[in-house]
Amino acid sequence: MTFTVNASLLDAIVLSVVSTEDTYGYKITQEVNKIIGVSESTLYPVLRRLQKDNNLEVYDMEYLGRNRRYYKITNKGKVLLNLYQEEWVIYKDKIDRVFDKDFESFEDFGEDENPEQDDQDKPEKKSKSAKTAEETIETISKLGHKLGEKIDNLKIPEKIDNLKIPEKIENLKIGEKFDNLKIPEKLEHLKIPEKIEDLAEKAEHFYVENMKKIKKDPKNKANENEDDSDKSDSSN
Repeated sequence: MTFTVNASLLDAIVLSVVSTEDTYGYKITQEVNKIIGVSESTLYPVLRRLQKDNNLEVYDMEYLGRNRRYYKITNKGKVLLNLYQEEWVIYKDKIDRVFDKDFESFEDFGEDENPEQDDQDKPEKKSKSAKTAEETIETISKLGHKLGEKIDNLKIPEKIDNLKIPEKIENLKIGEKFDNLKIPEKLEHLKIPEKIEDLAEKAEHFYVENMKKIKKDPKNKANENEDDSDKSDSSN
């Protein structure tokens, strides 16, 4: 390759490759090699540096009986990639203008000759905040999908079935243990109906005795005589 690739451009290419899907080191090397020539010994230090700066994160997954390390872009890495992409557009535009056969001077590089016309010619770009919002929604959606897969992989209903809870409850023999308490027999030993009958008899006896005392009281007799005289007067 005629032109050399600096560290920032290599970082941008790697982040762009990983942003499309989670992938492993060898495949990243193959994809980058389609763009620029790079060896694995050159690429792995780049991956480690991006990981150390929290632009990439790694996780292991089993593949054909062995663990394979996958690289995944982080939210911080996405922000950095957006910055690289914006800077590249500006840089590429300047280089294209220099290589243009009608190029005459560097004086107009700082300002556009006709900003309004350029704005009309350029395709509409989304604001950085809009891009970030869309990426955040996409990231949350992917996380939700992966979370759903993980929950399915937990196989919770199967694990609950494997616990054999109904069988364990039956083995506890709760019904038999309740029967062994012999609660009805214990209630019978309390002789509650008999005690209630005794109490009723005592209450009745107490009532009869008190009525006898009331009738023998002389005050009550005087009252009875007055009542009888009142009755006779009213009859006359």
